[in-house]
Amino acid sequence: MRVLPTIKVYALTTISTLILLRHGQSIWNGENPRFTGWCDVPLTVKGRVEAVGAGQLRSRGFRAANVDVAFTSELQRAHETCELALASMAGHRQDTWSPERIRRDARLNERHYGAVQGYRKDDAGLLAAHGEESIRGWRRSMHGKPPPLDADHPEWRPPPAPTGESLADCQRRVLECFRESISPTLFEEA
Repeated sequence: MRVLPTIKVYALTTISTLILLRHGQSIWNGENPRFTGWCDVPLTVKGRVEAVGAGQLRSRGFRAANVDVAFTSELQRAHETCELALASMAGHRQDTWSPERIRRDARLNERHYGAVQGYRKDDAGLLAAHGEESIRGWRRSMHGKPPPLDADHPEWRPPPAPTGESLADCQRRVLECFRESISPTLFEEA
């Protein structure tokens, strides 16, 4: 017999809306994409335009004033996308949205690609060193994990930051953030 985890049940008295938004194009996922992971690279001009466009698109049926809180990763590309989209949603009513309502959480950071962070995805040296099958396993299987990032790497961070993650590792920390921070906020009494 399998024991299921306890799930907190909420009595819904209000309807909450969860908006999910991916960051705009960064300098590493444009023309020559790289394994970005936790490397804190900025948005491109195109990425900023995408963020503003997402806010404008969302504002057609939803006002920024209706957004009680926004959650984003600690990475600047995600945080800037969030700020630009919300400011764009607010439009000329800038006083309806406050950046103080944005909560940053490292558990929402992109998957950590370990020692391959910063490498171009088509890097010949990476392919020669690890092989196509290994690289495909890191990228596409739930449990494939790239080689760990060494402590002397410029992008290394002290624990609890990971040194590399499988998709399952990433999923675990994102779901933990959802359960502990996002879900309770969605079901708070208004």
